[in-house]
Amino acid sequence: MLRAGVIGCGYWGPNIIRNIDALPNVELAYIADLDSNQLESIKKKFPYVNTTTNYRDIIKDPSIDLVYIVTPVSTHYSFAKEALVSGKHVFVEKPLTDGSKTSLELCQLAESKNLVLMVGHTFVYSSAVRKMKEIIDTGEIGDVLYITSNRLNLGLYQKDINVLWDLAPHDISIVSYLLNGEIINVEAYGQRTVNPNLVDTAFLNLTFSNGEKVYIMNSWLYPEKIRKMVVVGTKGNIVYDDMEPENKVKVFNKHVELTCDEHGKYSYNYVQGGEYAPELVLREALFVELSHFADCVLNNQEPLTSGRKGLNVVKVLEKSDTLLNL
Repeated sequence: MLRAGVIGCGYWGPNIIRNIDALPNVELAYIADLDSNQLESIKKKFPYVNTTTNYRDIIKDPSIDLVYIVTPVSTHYSFAKEALVSGKHVFVEKPLTDGSKTSLELCQLAESKNLVLMVGHTFVYSSAVRKMKEIIDTGEIGDVLYITSNRLNLGLYQKDINVLWDLAPHDISIVSYLLNGEIINVEAYGQRTVNPNLVDTAFLNLTFSNGEKVYIMNSWLYPEKIRKMVVVGTKGNIVYDDMEPENKVKVFNKHVELTCDEHGKYSYNYVQGGEYAPELVLREALFVELSHFADCVLNNQEPLTSGRKGLNVVKVLEKSDTLLNL
């Protein structure tokens, strides 16, 4: 039985806490937050858990095996480093840190101490994304040509990060999971529509080593909430709409074939196949993710969204910052 401590129980923290409490091989032992009122609210739901306004009570407790960091991005590095130095396995909400140097340092520290460092890229553990990966790997839609992803809504403006740091980690982690390759080129474009110091609408274009292109749009200034990804292949396409209550994933067996005759004349053949919505296993992605973290610790395995995978996401975000500030 692993004993766990959670640092941060604000916006996302209660969801983490609820799922940890449901894990069969983890005991939720400690919760820390600076907001005593928030702690009091949590205490009513989990009266058997210790609470504190000093996060070091968790880090210094020798009985704690796992530390979950669910705090603003600017604090991730310092909290995670202290926990790793104290010999704790660490789960950090995305993104890993606010820079590649600090992210790399955490990865190296965890590796040197044989500790598990995992990043909370939750969508990688969703049944919809897992099904997309399965379909792509079977070759059903042929070779992937490009992926588009739109993650848009009205707000919520963050205080310490721009829209790409807020929303793009989801898109980058998903496409990195779906495609077997490395990101070799990054292009970023954006605008500061409301706050002159903060990019709130941005376009991120990625090129993978196998030639696939990924086009991402993120915005806090859009009238509708959209969470939609399209994978275009040589033999078919996948549409993933996370806002759909049912049939989040649809497969379209449609594509265009190009032929050229002996005179150099091109012709197009439009293949109009059918479409279907594959059956999805309905499990909460966050529970699957946190179960995976505990299993990796117990079995000394590398997580699917390891610290190194989180580092790769941060590198893309850092490069996008440089491009947006040119």
